[in-house]
Amino acid sequence: MKRLGFITLCLAAAMAILPVATSLAFASPLQPPAIHGRKVPRKWSGAKAPELVETTVNGVKRSYYLYIPAKAALPAPVVFLFHGGGGNAWSVDYHVGGMAKLADEKAFVLVCPEGTDHQWNDGREVEGRTKGDDVAFIDQVIDNLVAKKVADSSRIYSCGISNGGFFSQYLAQKLKGKITAVASVAASVSEVMAASPMSREPIMFVLGDNDPLVPFKGGRVGGKLIKKSRGSVIPFDSAIEAYRSANNAGALTLQHELPDLVPGDACRASVTRYGTEGDPAEVLVYKIDGGGHTWPQGLQYLPSALVGPVCQDFNCNEAIWSFFSTHRKQ
Repeated sequence: MKRLGFITLCLAAAMAILPVATSLAFASPLQPPAIHGRKVPRKWSGAKAPELVETTVNGVKRSYYLYIPAKAALPAPVVFLFHGGGGNAWSVDYHVGGMAKLADEKAFVLVCPEGTDHQWNDGREVEGRTKGDDVAFIDQVIDNLVAKKVADSSRIYSCGISNGGFFSQYLAQKLKGKITAVASVAASVSEVMAASPMSREPIMFVLGDNDPLVPFKGGRVGGKLIKKSRGSVIPFDSAIEAYRSANNAGALTLQHELPDLVPGDACRASVTRYGTEGDPAEVLVYKIDGGGHTWPQGLQYLPSALVGPVCQDFNCNEAIWSFFSTHRKQ
């Protein structure tokens, strides 16, 4: 009990130090700065500023950052990047280590939406969560971008960390046929998702086996740090099997341990593929031995004693785009 109290005290202290809410599976005790009125996101990595777009969905005001790189040939592929619970669109590019910079290099459009009360309604029953119609919000954004010939409707991709990773899966399930491929970081498969018909899009997972908030072996989300109910996940091996079955992905076609580029990060990463690269049935898995509730080569937003270390052995943004770029709806 004394150790738990000490950890909780450290968490509160760390939150007080950070100027923004963190990309966690739970809400920060501090409110992040409002997105409205901020012209440029925190430590934005893109070559120019994004546009802050406001819209109304079912009578509710919503907003997102839209970034169209100078060399993007429109209509272009679009990557939706969803912040974690307690996070915000204002800081997500910084937290993941610069997705906008990669958008400049690869010429894809980047969309960073703002959740409802800093959360995404991903189908889990989460104590205290406002159930915003986030699916309708993103559906409207997609339709608008396609109608304006900004987005190529055959190349709409969704990724996110933690709550944003769960939501990326949920979004694909609800908007059947609109999401081309999904990448889920620090988020497994919730029991709610597992009990419903799984989506059949290509999917990429990035998960650490020492994640203190999303248990690798299944169970309650939040671990020892969070008392409020955040739902539960199935064991990660079962999650992969569930998507393999739903997609009819077939046999193991790749199993490779990545070079240990930074031995001091306390992590080793491996990549596994079921099905053929670029096939609609593909299931790609980055398993991080020793990895925590973090985005590889992203921000160590809290001490590793609380959320685990950041794996430095591969760039998660580049791995996600490499996966997305092989998929296009026919």
